[in-house]
Amino acid sequence: MAALAERLGEAPAAIDAAIANLDPALVPAEWVDLALRTVPAGAALLRDGVNDLLPSGTPLARAVLRSFRPAADEAAAALDRYAEWLERELRPKARGTFAIGRDAVDAWLKEKELLDHDASSLARWGEELYRETESLVGEAAKALGDDDWRDAVAKIREDHPPEDGLVEAYRSEMERSRGATRDSALATIPYGEDLLVEAMPAFQRPTYPYAAYVGAAPFETRRLGRFWVTLPEKDDDEKTRRERLEGHPRAGIPIIACHEGYPGHHLQLVTAADNLSVARKALRSNLFVEGWGLYVEELMTDLGYLDAPETRLLRLKDLLWRAARVIVDVGLSTGEMSFAEAVAFLVDRPKLEPPNATAEVRRYTLNPLQPSSYALGRAAILALRDKARAAGWGMRYFHDRLLAAGSLPPRLCEAELGL
Repeated sequence: MAALAERLGEAPAAIDAAIANLDPALVPAEWVDLALRTVPAGAALLRDGVNDLLPSGTPLARAVLRSFRPAADEAAAALDRYAEWLERELRPKARGTFAIGRDAVDAWLKEKELLDHDASSLARWGEELYRETESLVGEAAKALGDDDWRDAVAKIREDHPPEDGLVEAYRSEMERSRGATRDSALATIPYGEDLLVEAMPAFQRPTYPYAAYVGAAPFETRRLGRFWVTLPEKDDDEKTRRERLEGHPRAGIPIIACHEGYPGHHLQLVTAADNLSVARKALRSNLFVEGWGLYVEELMTDLGYLDAPETRLLRLKDLLWRAARVIVDVGLSTGEMSFAEAVAFLVDRPKLEPPNATAEVRRYTLNPLQPSSYALGRAAILALRDKARAAGWGMRYFHDRLLAAGSLPPRLCEAELGL
């Protein structure tokens, strides 16, 4: 806490530098809107949200508080001042773009993720995956007695945990998926890992409409991950509240537990953290991390864990969403699709709820090409698995070797494993 107090003491100067340096000609208006949602939540966190974490009861704790509390209050005041400036000065003048441009997209794909795609071929690949997946979604809906998959999904969404039971529903499912991963010998679960399931902090809600996994920092010795669940906002109207809860249907919670927890992100990242290489601890390929999360959804379906008809439909619908992400991602990153067009696309085609689609697109603008990494990474890991099977590798051996290599781009994993 003393170290944190020292860092917070630098916050007002950092905020003042932002006010001096931000150029309205370069700042996207969408990012100002996002900041105006997150900055007040950050100030509230510093004033009230950290109180339960503060030490108490000893002379040392009291000394820490004497330095921490003033630093936190000053940082919160600086954030208040920043929000006022954003609203009054920057927002009316902001005219920048979040698009990085086609040349940067092409370079990112080839040089960072080591892919053969450029922007044009990636967009075509995304459209092809969307069409293939939409056909599978239609077949799954017909198995439930619906001709239109949208009608089937709407019915499934009506069955969701109540707001006050949502976190516990996810917590229970995380434990169940951990047991299934262990019992099926999919991969080795590292000793000492733990996963906490909690409500999403207010400062993260504008960009994470459903849930998020936050792993331990690379050099922490404790393998503690956190899974955050987004609850409705206090000031949501009844329609928005209902739409947010419908984003957590009971049949879909097992999918998210597998993707984010076991054998998904949590298992992958705590295993990667045991790699002795400093570089491999610190550097992560989105293509591998997000691809692994999507890959295990398919893996757990093949093993019978996610084979309930309603769950199968929702998993395929989510794969459709990941394919749509590729299309939207390329459009936003190249500047060929506007923010509003991206939101409309996600609502009209993969049928995201409007408030959740808006939050998704906010996040996409901040992380170009991360949204495409889910589907791209899944395809790359499936191809690696085919090679491992052809080489006679068992499932657990393949997964343990793959995860132990660290979060490498799949092309480097292929070289690492000798496949």
